[in-house]
Amino acid sequence: MKTINLNQQISILRKEKGLTQEELAVALGVTNQAVSKWESAQCCPDIQLLPQIAELFQVSVDRLLGCSPVSPAEIRLPSLCEKIDSLSQEEALAFAYRTAAALHALTWHKYMTKLPNQNPGLVVEELAAHAADGKWGYSCLNTPEFTTVMHQGAVFFSDNGNCALENSKMHRLISLLKPFTQINTLKTASALYQLTCRCENAFATAAKISEKGGLSKDKTEECLQENLSPFLLENAAADKGYRFHGRYENIIPILSLFAFAE
Repeated sequence: MKTINLNQQISILRKEKGLTQEELAVALGVTNQAVSKWESAQCCPDIQLLPQIAELFQVSVDRLLGCSPVSPAEIRLPSLCEKIDSLSQEEALAFAYRTAAALHALTWHKYMTKLPNQNPGLVVEELAAHAADGKWGYSCLNTPEFTTVMHQGAVFFSDNGNCALENSKMHRLISLLKPFTQINTLKTASALYQLTCRCENAFATAAKISEKGGLSKDKTEECLQENLSPFLLENAAADKGYRFHGRYENIIPILSLFAFAE
């Protein structure tokens, strides 16, 4: 006979709906302590409350009691939420990247193995771990419905059916990307990104950027003051430092995804 884990079901469904224990208590007309005791398995809700709880979560009473099967999609999202909540901010970000990289590898593997004579002998668990550890090079899966690309430290997913470029944004996009078509600007931008991307408070001086990018300081400063100026923040230190404005920090990783597309 299947064990009924009502406390776990309530906790999972509450988090899936984005409610706190207090908000759930208010919605059901009970105390915070009551919800806390339900989820810690100290007691169960009154049987008369079960239909109300099930209706709030938009599930059947059987589903609430754990008597009906739960699809994998219903399990994974709450589990991921719990995992992220249990980690520090730094650990959560690392976990999110590893998960995205593993999902890319698994999706690629599932599609490619449907094709004749593709990837014989690959072990899917090892494949996912290999990708999550950042050991893959450039990898792309492009189908009519879906696209995913991974390169070094960047992963991209797209639901192709929902992607469209509006006419009003085309000129803005051309203006945005034009400076990065010049080699010196791109070298400077790449060097600046590498020097500052690991710390949200890091600024790099023109001298450091020049050394990292392999350009003269004069050419580096020209790029910083002209082509890259709209994308940058400057600090107020005597030895002026630069970093990308937050909204533009993703430009270099995105460009790197497609650098090996051919």
